Amino acid sequence: MVLAFTAQSFGRGVTESRLSRLDPDTAATSVLLEVTKELLKNDQLEDALPFLKQVLVRLEGDNDKKARLTLAYTLYQLAHCQMKLGEYQSGAANFIRFADEFPDDPQQDSGRVLAAQCLTILEQWPQVAEQVSKVLENPRLASELKVTATQLHAESLYQQEKWREAIKPLTSLFRMARVDTVRAGAAVMLVTSYVRLNDFNNLFRFLPNCDAAARHDVGLNVALLEAGDAHYNAGEYQKALLLYRLVFLKQELIEHYEKRLRDVKSSMKPFAAGGKQTLSDYQEQQRKRQVLFDRLSKHYQVIKNFQDYDMDVALRTAQCYNDLERNWPAHAIYIRLYTEAPDSALADQARFSAFAVMLDEQEWALALAEGYAYVDNQRDGAFLDDVSLNLMQVHMQQEQFDLALDMGQRALKLLPDHKYIDQVKYLMGYVHFLQLDYEAALADFSDILARWPESRYYESAEYWQAMSLLFLGRFAEAETAFHAYLTNPKYDPRVFEEDASYRLGIAQYGAERYAEAEQTFRSFTDEYPESPLLSEAYAMLGDLRGAEGDLSEAIDFYTLARQKALNLSQVNYPLFQMTKVLELEKRYDEIIELMRDYIEEYGSRGDFANAANWKGKAFKALDQYPRALDAYFEVIEAVGSDTDLTGVDLILNAIITDYKSEEWAIHRDLIRVRLDRHLADAKKSGRRTLELQYQTVFASITEGAEREAFVDAIVQPKNVPAAGPGTLVLIAREGTKRKEYEIVHEATRRFMSNFEISNNMLYILLADEDALVQEGSYDEALELSEEILLKFGYSKSVGMARKRRGDAFRLQGRFEEALEAYKEVLSVREWRGELTPEALYYSGICKMKLGEVEEAFAFFQRIYVLYEEYLQWVAPAYAKSIECLELLGDREQDIMNTIEEMLANEAVAATPEGANARKLLGELEPVGSTL
Repeated sequence: MVLAFTAQSFGRGVTESRLSRLDPDTAATSVLLEVTKELLKNDQLEDALPFLKQVLVRLEGDNDKKARLTLAYTLYQLAHCQMKLGEYQSGAANFIRFADEFPDDPQQDSGRVLAAQCLTILEQWPQVAEQVSKVLENPRLASELKVTATQLHAESLYQQEKWREAIKPLTSLFRMARVDTVRAGAAVMLVTSYVRLNDFNNLFRFLPNCDAAARHDVGLNVALLEAGDAHYNAGEYQKALLLYRLVFLKQELIEHYEKRLRDVKSSMKPFAAGGKQTLSDYQEQQRKRQVLFDRLSKHYQVIKNFQDYDMDVALRTAQCYNDLERNWPAHAIYIRLYTEAPDSALADQARFSAFAVMLDEQEWALALAEGYAYVDNQRDGAFLDDVSLNLMQVHMQQEQFDLALDMGQRALKLLPDHKYIDQVKYLMGYVHFLQLDYEAALADFSDILARWPESRYYESAEYWQAMSLLFLGRFAEAETAFHAYLTNPKYDPRVFEEDASYRLGIAQYGAERYAEAEQTFRSFTDEYPESPLLSEAYAMLGDLRGAEGDLSEAIDFYTLARQKALNLSQVNYPLFQMTKVLELEKRYDEIIELMRDYIEEYGSRGDFANAANWKGKAFKALDQYPRALDAYFEVIEAVGSDTDLTGVDLILNAIITDYKSEEWAIHRDLIRVRLDRHLADAKKSGRRTLELQYQTVFASITEGAEREAFVDAIVQPKNVPAAGPGTLVLIAREGTKRKEYEIVHEATRRFMSNFEISNNMLYILLADEDALVQEGSYDEALELSEEILLKFGYSKSVGMARKRRGDAFRLQGRFEEALEAYKEVLSVREWRGELTPEALYYSGICKMKLGEVEEAFAFFQRIYVLYEEYLQWVAPAYAKSIECLELLGDREQDIMNTIEEMLANEAVAATPEGANARKLLGELEPVGSTL
């Protein structure tokens, strides 16, 4: 607290009464000087001002030596009083005037330093630098004054952000200063200057010299942040990371500044009269403390006003880790940020970044978790468009196409104006295409073409629209679409030109525009001689020429196709098409040679089963059946021991077919002899897979006890790991019959792991479904039924899987659902036949369980009226019809008529159901009646 200056203060100086009697304008100069000295001696600085000013007026222009000395003294004292009284502008001006007018005065350098101090308080930094620069020109400057001048010079340059110029005086100050606080201050300014100059070596050399006060300086911490940003933007992530890690967090800075403010405040005590400190010194100290307090308060408020300061520092640190490809530390920081401050403005950025770094790390499970968390929690997030799009792409990369579609649909629902709506639509269309849902794909691609003509995906959408039409079998429209794409002038170059040119020919072929297709393929072979599709174009030309009966040219094109083949698929198609043409021309020797060369070149990598069967077929056409057998067994023996190889069973199936065929009945003994010999050899040499393959053949061509012996030898858990696909199917089917369900599931698991491209897949899945239903694993059976439908569509054998679906519902008492399942079986044309009476029968059973007896009766009646050839269902259907009539009551005559109709069919009458019906009829007929 600053006390007012009162009359009592003059107790030991010039009294107020005496001052009142003195008029500076009229008093003698000697009196003025005497009073001035007394006032200065007694610290009556404010009272001294008019006397000092009057002395200056009187001595101005007097060149007398004594007068000049007095003038110098007076001017210096006037500036000093003004400085101590807080009149810094006037004080600085008079100190500068003193130094300029009296360059030889011993106090000249001191005067300029004091002027600089006044200007420092006024923050007039260029003027500060000007004054101390003149002082520092003196080589004989006193060391104490040199330290002060250097400090002022350094600070003035620093405050002007003349970082490079400030380095030299700051370095000198750091070296010369003996006061720790001065050295620490110099170090702070040096560190900040080095930060601004990106001088890392010197930065870390001086940083340890900063004390706690210096290290917590807000300017230094902001400088470190800004320097980190500069290095980050320059791609120098390691340097940026080092700088960010030096920055103190907000709470640390706040605690430091609050302590400093408390300390300064506590030092500002009331003036104690009579002490060692004069009032003017007290007032000057109070002013300095107030300046310091105001500066600290300003810094403190800056820190308090920082929004998300800590999160911002952490976010920058994490970004450096990320760009240094140290994604795990970055991820940990991001998680901490959005977990500890979920409502912060930077939480959105942190959640997105947590997702992004896991994408960079290719940790797909964690990326998906972070991405979905973002979508769920940041409904208004700035990155929702980016996250949803990337989630789609991750799912597609993982071949999780249903999830990709779900995310796309969710994204468009959440964001009708999605930033990447055209790309989302395009990806959805592409996924639909991959899932064979060509109608949906067509709709998506058409939508893009209609709504976003300037989209970067427009060209791709036009191409895939044409592809969708092609795969839908809408060949005429596909031809038009491909032609439109290939003639669209907006594409330069066309990304899909080569592929579209080939697909155009396919569309024309499908539209039965064969001449146009041939011309398209011929043009393609001329225009794209290095195309990976060149082989396929030649193969298509072979098909077209072959269809026209020009077999010789067809063979030429197939030969070219094989020569230009880049993969086995492109080798196989023209090879076997060419084989068909050779067969038409009965050139069997050429077929045999062609297949022999193919098997020698490609072995187990190629389609050896097809090649062996063609070779055998050619020998049989030449009526050389023993050589056909040689061809079969040669390949079987060569590759049949490979535990995980599929295809051998197809050759074995050919042998089984020949054995059962009347055409080759004459060679059955030969087949048995060969099989016996090869089975014995396989067993002797320990080739377990091949041994099982031969045993499977015997189980297929034998009957009764002989067959059971082979089946017993095969259906054992120890054989599953070595079994080929055909053997696994046998194990599954026989295991189901024997109610050994675990071996069925084990065989299925091995099959699905190793033989997914086998033709036997459907059959083993049907056996597995049978086992699941029989053992009561209904939910798994229902799931498997859906999988079978998805994999194999509505092919004939799939009907059994769908019928089993009805059984699974029925056995759980879910009769309504069972009825719907059986209805599906009855409605698909491909499934009609032996499944129809079975589905009708169990539909009737469900109706009976639901109490709908008349409808049940109708189902049973349809069986024996429309499907009488299926005896295994006709007899039970009659029995259930009779049961329905009994439940309906008063229907004795109808019952007797039904029984009579039933017994009129001799085959039905001979069944157990027929015997029961005959017994019931005897009970119903009057005594004496006869059938």
